[in-house]
Amino acid sequence: MKMNTTKSDKIAQDFAQKEPKYKRSTLKFSATFNSSSEHIFPLLCPTREADWIPDWAPELIYTESGYAEENCVFRTTHSNSMRDALWSFTGYKPNKYVEYVRFEPDILTHVKIDLIQNDNETTTMTWYITSTAISEKGNTLLENTKGRHKSNPIIKMMEYYLKTGELISKASPIFKMEDNKH
Repeated sequence: MKMNTTKSDKIAQDFAQKEPKYKRSTLKFSATFNSSSEHIFPLLCPTREADWIPDWAPELIYTESGYAEENCVFRTTHSNSMRDALWSFTGYKPNKYVEYVRFEPDILTHVKIDLIQNDNETTTMTWYITSTAISEKGNTLLENTKGRHKSNPIIKMMEYYLKTGELISKASPIFKMEDNKH
């Protein structure tokens, strides 16, 4: 049986003929850490991030364990180290990757973090971040951050925690360097 796709084809064709109304930005960061993926993976958790990210204080909405897991949902507020957002894990494979969507009022962000265990007992992590504006304000926010992401402070915070087992101080020079780049 042949299906009538006239309506869906028209929607797709109309969209393809227009300039996209909303902007999108993509970022990719990689770093290699002197730790195994089994040691690093648990840190990619809204609860455990409080141990190594200054001012991180998520509100857990749904998790059976209290930690990261498939379909975990949590919220951050502006008083946090992030903007107001609702986060939902969309993929979770221990020691391999985490994937989540962050919903903000004006931007939707999809993040996938891959962990590759190297032969020399190091782990290479790669962050793939795709942010899509969902309003004109979102377009402005994305435009204002274009080119500002020369490095990812998360890498420095994680390196410090893996090396010392302690939360990095907000007075650390890495935060001063990040402030000067903006």
